[in-house]
Amino acid sequence: MRLALPIFRIAALAFACTGLVPTQPAQAEEVKLNEVLRSLFYAPQYVALRTGAFEQEGLKVVGPKTTWGVQAAVTEVVSGNSNIALMGPEAAGLTQEASPDRRLVNFALLTNGDGGFILSKSPMPNFTMADLKGKTIVTAGKGSTPALVLVDLIKKAGLDPNKDVTIRNIPVSANIIPSYLDPSTNFAQAFEPMVVQAVAENRGHRVASVGALAGPMPYTAFMAPASYIEKNPATIQAFTNAVYKGLIWTDTHSAGEIAALIAPDFKEVPVATIEAVIAEYKKVKIWATDPLLRPEGMDQMMALMVDGGILKQRFPYTQVVNASFAQKAIQTIKR
Repeated sequence: MRLALPIFRIAALAFACTGLVPTQPAQAEEVKLNEVLRSLFYAPQYVALRTGAFEQEGLKVVGPKTTWGVQAAVTEVVSGNSNIALMGPEAAGLTQEASPDRRLVNFALLTNGDGGFILSKSPMPNFTMADLKGKTIVTAGKGSTPALVLVDLIKKAGLDPNKDVTIRNIPVSANIIPSYLDPSTNFAQAFEPMVVQAVAENRGHRVASVGALAGPMPYTAFMAPASYIEKNPATIQAFTNAVYKGLIWTDTHSAGEIAALIAPDFKEVPVATIEAVIAEYKKVKIWATDPLLRPEGMDQMMALMVDGGILKQRFPYTQVVNASFAQKAIQTIKR
């Protein structure tokens, strides 16, 4: 895989966002951003940062600070160390009994499905979840969103996840592929770039996108404490506008262009690998086309979390989502 795009062309592309005009004054406002992971799955966020979308909206983003875990990310934002966090939208449900200063509310969607893939030790061009019967699959830690999605898919295939399939939960994501390579294991549910690398090394075959199997659902979103949103609506609007611009740029540019742009955010990953990952994500349309978290998607995510024992109950859509900022962004920003 070869990237022949000159650096000057990348720079030009980064600022050639036709119709994406700034809506905030020139005085930049500082916003401290926290992300739960550093991942190519979040590519549109880095695109927005690298194309100057936040500056166009009058914001100076500090970060993103990577906290490496949901609990750490929640603590970071409710403590005031960060203003806005990027993580699974279900995290807002975990804080609903807290005070407004600590109760999180989603306002902008980034990813619209599970970003994992099913890796098999043998080619299976017609793979279905029923093929897991009698087999062993490794996945993320018990109670994690990927693991809950896997169990849900197994159930929907008519299988009993406790009897028909052996599920091995691996808490540390870096250990998923090594565990998959054990002779007793048949499949892995893993994220990128681990899958691209495993396929390139002839250690497995990509047989399915978990996102395609599960269907669209709000998987990663930006959120902030309810009190911060109430006190800073212009800031939240500007931030949402910038996120939308990042989504548009990602949607309208090639995997090679995106890879070259965000490569500085992933210095340990070869650009060719970044491009391959972006190409796979584009195939399955993993990124949201706009920043709106829709009621049906949130209901699906909440049901998954309740079934998995992560949340005690489903919360009303308007309690965990403020849709007004995404709706306004969609109305005012041209694609």
